Amino acid sequence: MFKRIRNERGATFALAIMLLFVTTSFIAFYCLSYESQIKTYNSLEFANVRATINLLKEIGSK
Repeated sequence: MFKRIRNERGATFALAIMLLFVTTSFIAFYCLSYESQIKTYNSLEFANVRATINLLKEIGSK
């Protein structure tokens, strides 16, 4: 079996390229997911800060 994979037609090279593509795709997907999650957390934090400021202004005006 290994003799067939390591022939001179470049099967080992093709396998290495496919593995590199799969690995790179997984890493890119993970990074984009993480970045999206961080953006969501930042927007929620900003909304909560604004709500707290508005609440404090409301309490202070009474």
